[in-house]
Amino acid sequence: MLPVFLESCPNLTTLVLGSIQNHVKVGITVSPRRPRVLPSLKYVEIERPFKGDALEMQLVGYLLVNSQSLKKLTLRLDDSLKKERSVIFNELLLMPRLSSTCEAVVLSDDPYDITNESAYKFVL
Repeated sequence: MLPVFLESCPNLTTLVLGSIQNHVKVGITVSPRRPRVLPSLKYVEIERPFKGDALEMQLVGYLLVNSQSLKKLTLRLDDSLKKERSVIFNELLLMPRLSSTCEAVVLSDDPYDITNESAYKFVL
């Protein structure tokens, strides 16, 4: 559903995917047809705690491979995944992307880290 929504909003510049209370996973379905490029999308923020599971990586991959103007992708890494952080970073770095200047910002989901000292920034 999300790809259909995004493709029907060609002038969308900012997308914020909010946090949900009950953490029910809703998968995205990428149709077999070639998706259209998202020409105007520049900023994406995923507010829910990011665990790096298959559905979340599929969503991030879809956004990276179809957003030619993407400047910044912000994720909040689930605080329980500190040990897996480098694995998630490597997967993000290896994902194909359309924008050559996209900056990824990975923030801590730790409620006690109000300064986000554990934030990581890198260019995808």
